[in-house]
Amino acid sequence: MRRAAFLRRLVLSLGAAALLLVLLFVFGGVDPADVARRLMLLSPHAYAAALALHLATTVGRALRFMLLVPRSARPGFRHALSIAAAHNMASYVLPLKTGEASLVVYLKLQCGTPAGVALASLLVSRFLDAAALCTGLAAACFGLRGAGSAPQWMGSAVLLLLALAGLFLLLSLRSDLLVRLLEGGLRTLRVQHFSPGQRLLERTNGLALALRAASGGKRLALAALLTVPMWFTIFGFYALLAGEFGIPSSVGFLERALGASLAALFNLLPFNVAAGAGTQELGWVTGFHAILGVDEALALSSGIGVHLVQLFNVVAMGLLAHLAMGVMPRWRLPERDGTG
Repeated sequence: MRRAAFLRRLVLSLGAAALLLVLLFVFGGVDPADVARRLMLLSPHAYAAALALHLATTVGRALRFMLLVPRSARPGFRHALSIAAAHNMASYVLPLKTGEASLVVYLKLQCGTPAGVALASLLVSRFLDAAALCTGLAAACFGLRGAGSAPQWMGSAVLLLLALAGLFLLLSLRSDLLVRLLEGGLRTLRVQHFSPGQRLLERTNGLALALRAASGGKRLALAALLTVPMWFTIFGFYALLAGEFGIPSSVGFLERALGASLAALFNLLPFNVAAGAGTQELGWVTGFHAILGVDEALALSSGIGVHLVQLFNVVAMGLLAHLAMGVMPRWRLPERDGTG
C-alpha cells in the first residue's frame, strides 16, 4: 500500500513537471539549443555566482512562506524549499500568472496546509514583493535623478513609487479588510440566504482570518526583513548577468537595478505569455535602452541572454523540486488549526 502511494505521488509530481515543460516549449517559443548556446557564453565562475544568487532567492522564498504560515500548519524546511522551487517553475512557465495558484495546491497535497492559509501566505508574500520592487525602483530613480542624462520625471517617479510601496505594505498588514469589504458587499446582495452564498461567505471568512494571522505578531516583520536581502539577491543576479552579456561597465549597479526592476515588473504583470517570453525582454529594453540609453540591439540581446539563464535555473530547480516532492513523504501537521 505504501509503495503504491509512493509511486502515485512520484508519477503525479513528475507528470506535473513534464506538463509544464511541454507548455514551455510549445507555447513559450523556447528553443533548448538557444538556451544551451547562451549558457556556453558564460564563464563557469560567472554562472556559479548567478546560480548561488538564484538559490539564495529560492531559500529566502521558502523561509518566508514558512514564516507567513501559522506554526500549527507550518511545513518543514525541506518541504517548503521543494514547494517554493516547484511553485516558482509553475508561476514562471504558465501564462497570465496562472501558475501562482500552484502554491495552494502543492502545500495542500504535500503538507495538508489549509487552502485559505496557503493563499494568505501567497498573497502577503506578493504584497511584500511588490513593496520591495517599488522601493528598489524608487532608490534607483533617486540615485540617478541628478545625472545629466536622467529623465526629468525621475524625481516625481520616486514619490509615486514610495507611495505605492507604502500601499503594498499596508495591504500586507491588513489585506483582510479587503476581504471583509467584499463580504459586506455579498451580504448586501443577501447571498447568505442561499446555500452557495453561505459556503462562499464561509470561505471568505476563513481567508480573512488566515490573512490576519499571516500579518499578525512578529511573523510579518520577520518576513518583511527577509524580503530585503532576498531582493538584493534578485537585483544582484540581474546585474551580474547583465555585465556578462554585454552591458558596459559604465552602467553602474543602480542603473542595472533600474533596468532589472522594469524587467521584473513586466514579468510580474498578469498579461505575460508562457515563461514571460517577450514581456520580460520588453521591460529590460525599456529600462536599458529607452531610459538608460544603451544600444537597443545590445539591450535586447543581453535581455534575452539573462532571461534564458534565468529560465534554465528555474526549470532545473523546478524539476528537482517535483522529483523531491514525489519522493518525500507528506509532512504531518501536529494539528489542523490554520488560524493560530
